[in-house]
Amino acid sequence: MNGQSIFKLMIGSPRLPKPWEPLYEEAQAFIAWADAIPESTSRGLLPMVWSVREKLTYQDGGGLNGYLKERGMTKKGWKALNSLSVEQTAEVFTFYRARGEQSWPARLVTPAETARDASVEVSASLLVVLAEAEISLEGIGAPYDEDWKLMIRALSREIAGKSLAECQDVAGDAILVRDFLTGGDVDIVPSTTWDDLKVQARQWTEELVLDGDDAAPAAALPAEITARPVMTPGGEDRLVDGQSGLVVVRLIELSDFRRESELMSHCIGHGNGYFNKHLNGTGAFYSFRREGVERPVATLELAVNDGDWRICQCRGPFNQDPGVESADLSNRLREAHQLGGEIRKASYEVLAQVVGQTMELDHTSSRYF
Repeated sequence: MNGQSIFKLMIGSPRLPKPWEPLYEEAQAFIAWADAIPESTSRGLLPMVWSVREKLTYQDGGGLNGYLKERGMTKKGWKALNSLSVEQTAEVFTFYRARGEQSWPARLVTPAETARDASVEVSASLLVVLAEAEISLEGIGAPYDEDWKLMIRALSREIAGKSLAECQDVAGDAILVRDFLTGGDVDIVPSTTWDDLKVQARQWTEELVLDGDDAAPAAALPAEITARPVMTPGGEDRLVDGQSGLVVVRLIELSDFRRESELMSHCIGHGNGYFNKHLNGTGAFYSFRREGVERPVATLELAVNDGDWRICQCRGPFNQDPGVESADLSNRLREAHQLGGEIRKASYEVLAQVVGQTMELDHTSSRYF
């Protein structure tokens, strides 16, 4: 398959861009680049190489291999990635490009090895769902790993033959199931289906709420840790969003996470894994609230991998959809983190037609919130 065919797959179009269209220059650059790469590099790897080409020593399969090895990939994971067809990797390229992520190949390393360890067929949809839900077998020893492997097999059966677009809801459910396996009383057998696991996970979440209502006073938490490896954009941990009027509160201390989970009756903040993610600098958590209302509107989890920030989940009370307003605010927060928390700067031209003058206003600033 030549560069033209691969690029058409990557943009999801039956034709190449015309000279006046935005992707024309990239298309020409990709075609010349792809056609010059030796056939010894699998065509299925080319969308991955292209995405991270600026980070590679060599822009071919060998360069990608070295880049991923630095991020923990083993021979097993490399073999799994090489098993993907160019149609599959092109679909993943399109999926992540729409979200503004470039370093996505690094996010597939752990899922590829997890799929191999669980003895399931490696597919693009499975790897993306595992990556989105951050499901892996790392640190899970026998006999508990058997439950996780059975869960991954049930997940693999659920998404078999589905496109990435059809797997978005599955990824959200996978986060709930992951938390259930981490903290619940799990009963999985080879015949357990993905629907069974979703039901068990939601029942467990409801039981957490009931247990919280009847629980004895909690033991005192250890001395609070207020580390902030990732700074809040703008430097303020509590501010009012000018567009929605929502109060945005950064979750910093362990008690913040626990309280958020209790108020919202969901799992974000319930397990130590969420707080550890904050401490490790691989995530940032926010609570969206309204003045004078105790229960928040939504809880947002952001994650960063190799410089790319993404939205892991944004959930309302009882895991409900928090709505368009919270989704928009989540996207703006992600963008603020991606740009390093800087104030967005722009230049505008103001045309004064009456006097025939053009004035340029440099560095006109607008806040994200």
